[in-house]
Amino acid sequence: MSTQTVATTQTSQDGTASIVRIDVRPDGVAVITLDAPGESVNTLTERFGTDLRAAFDLVTQDANVTAAVLTSGKKDFVVGANIDMLKAITLAADAERLSRDGALAFRAIKASKKPVVAAVHGQALGGGFELALACHAIVASDDKKTLFGLPEVQLGLLPGANGLMRVAERAGLQVALDLGLTGKNTRAAKAKKLGLVDEVAPASILLEVAVKIAKELAEGKPRARPGFKFDGPHLTLLALEKNPAGRALLFRKAREATRKKTHGHYPATERIIDVLERYGDKGFDAAAELEARAFGELVVSETAHRLEEIFFATTALKKDTGVDDPQVKGEVPSKIGMLGGGLMGGGIAYVSINAGVQVRLKDKDDEGVGRGLHYVRGILDERVKKRQLSREERDQLFARLTATTDYSGLRDAGIVIEAVFEDLALKHRVLREVEAVTKEDTIFASNTSSIPIGKIAEASKRPHTVVGMHYFSPVHKMPLLEVIRTKATSPQVVASAVALGKKQGKTVIVVNDGVGFYTSRILAPYMNEAAYLLSEGVPIETLDRALVDWGWPVGPVTLLDEVGIDVAAHVGPIMLEAFGERLTPPDTMSKLVADDRKGRKNERGFYLYGKNAKGKKKAVDPSVYTTLGIEPKVGAPVLAEELQMRCSLQFVNEALRCYGEGILRTPRDGDIGAIFGLGFPPFRGGPFRYVDTIGAAEILRRTQSYYDRFGKRWEPAPLLVEMAKKGSRFY
Repeated sequence: MSTQTVATTQTSQDGTASIVRIDVRPDGVAVITLDAPGESVNTLTERFGTDLRAAFDLVTQDANVTAAVLTSGKKDFVVGANIDMLKAITLAADAERLSRDGALAFRAIKASKKPVVAAVHGQALGGGFELALACHAIVASDDKKTLFGLPEVQLGLLPGANGLMRVAERAGLQVALDLGLTGKNTRAAKAKKLGLVDEVAPASILLEVAVKIAKELAEGKPRARPGFKFDGPHLTLLALEKNPAGRALLFRKAREATRKKTHGHYPATERIIDVLERYGDKGFDAAAELEARAFGELVVSETAHRLEEIFFATTALKKDTGVDDPQVKGEVPSKIGMLGGGLMGGGIAYVSINAGVQVRLKDKDDEGVGRGLHYVRGILDERVKKRQLSREERDQLFARLTATTDYSGLRDAGIVIEAVFEDLALKHRVLREVEAVTKEDTIFASNTSSIPIGKIAEASKRPHTVVGMHYFSPVHKMPLLEVIRTKATSPQVVASAVALGKKQGKTVIVVNDGVGFYTSRILAPYMNEAAYLLSEGVPIETLDRALVDWGWPVGPVTLLDEVGIDVAAHVGPIMLEAFGERLTPPDTMSKLVADDRKGRKNERGFYLYGKNAKGKKKAVDPSVYTTLGIEPKVGAPVLAEELQMRCSLQFVNEALRCYGEGILRTPRDGDIGAIFGLGFPPFRGGPFRYVDTIGAAEILRRTQSYYDRFGKRWEPAPLLVEMAKKGSRFY
């Protein structure tokens, strides 16, 4: 169908190219296209709002227009508010005004007598989703990349343009709480099932379906929405959401669950619950008033600043090739070899086939190969169960994985990754065998967590092709990949390892070689200090609780059980040999190993597992104290801050040593590695941001006080001493 373009909307009021274009069709439907000039995506800015309001004023005043369809000229609809704009705001009042202005603009769309339909292809996130929700109907493409979500909580914010209330209007308070508190994305089909989307259509006819619905609405034909059904979910909805007592219970449970998860460190979660509770009790307008004030306060909060900095850091890493020479470009191989079918090998194989790469998995025997194949298939089956994949898609992915007990099929692999046991002699043997059957330029990557890559490369005929690729377990869930380069590793090899990691969906940092690299090295003194605290009689659950309260995802003792006591016992001597007295452990690990305690894997650790576990609540195995020869000081006063500082400052001090010794390229990489690989509290910004926040002089004072008490293991990093003296910062 031919269209007539309204040329007056091609420029903004200031004479520059407009973000919005209007094309009026002969049938009276105005197609409003959002297309920010010179930008890869549409984001909400003040300029965006001005142009959008001007466009809707023209549509409203044009007698020839009966309805409108809102669409995008980009690959995505609108991906949310512009983060640069938010970060530049210093006053809560300015952020509050921004929220009110955005909400008023969207309310004007909702109040329009001419129906407006959103035609959404690609991502509609944050303010983009709120914009779509303000329209009279939403039509979404059935493309996998079409996603809806309110991710503001991940930046320490809440949706600021009435999106929470509009989700509640369409799908209920429980759905609004879920989307708001998790920040998760929802695909088009699920969004339609929830009532958030009116229609799903193939991308090729998305616009025409949206136009059809817009014309029907203009003609006064009502759109049928899913009505109340007398089934379990709807009866629950009626009981919980439609009466004051039920709502009170719903919000009390939401607060309890949220506080248990956040420990009060993420105020946006509390404000999201506040706004939705106000909506349930007093209605839309009262909730909108509270929302604007809360948005203003959160935008200028320390938590939001730290989380925004993480966002910018990860965005920058997406563009970082891992090498300084801009001429060097990494190449993602079409096929890789994977040596080892355990949890690490299976996990790496999965993220590789999921990235479109062919994988040849090798293990020493049929049992090992079977374990690897079973592990990958299990992840795929779980995705089918969650309706993230169809059975056909699962089978197509699984077909990219083949297996062997010898080296057949590895000749054409661009990268071979080994995840065999942490034994240098074994890794040397495997490296020589790989080089004997692969091409001269095949990259050999080790997934070791502690052995220097340079030592592994000593067995290589082509050490420039040897690199470290340190993944974290479980590989399909943990976001970080640590790429380790030796002095001999070529820039091309580093860039290719980084490129593969990004293709696998990882956030990638590149570090220089050394024992433990960066992440394993900074974790070692943290865990070591926890062992000293246990040896002093601090109860296991008291120690874990204190560190979780500080912001770590799990306590150090729980982490030791999860990683494996045997693994830690193996890595410990390597660290001790490299760093000497600073990492001398208390005599606890050897006692645990002698008692065959490996942690969760053999259901013998610090906590009870399997049939010995009592109820759902995790409980300490009291016999572990006997094994360690320790009498826990139950009931004795223990300052949580003392436990938190002794573990966390060891971690921070070692991170500064790594940067001072040139292991890290930048403080940014150190912060991202600590957060994404080891769970350093995101709201604290990483160890380097934390030093800037507290001040190097204060960090030194605290570290020095522990040095005076405990000696060599607390020796302050030389860089910390220097920074405290100069009053300098990392950022």
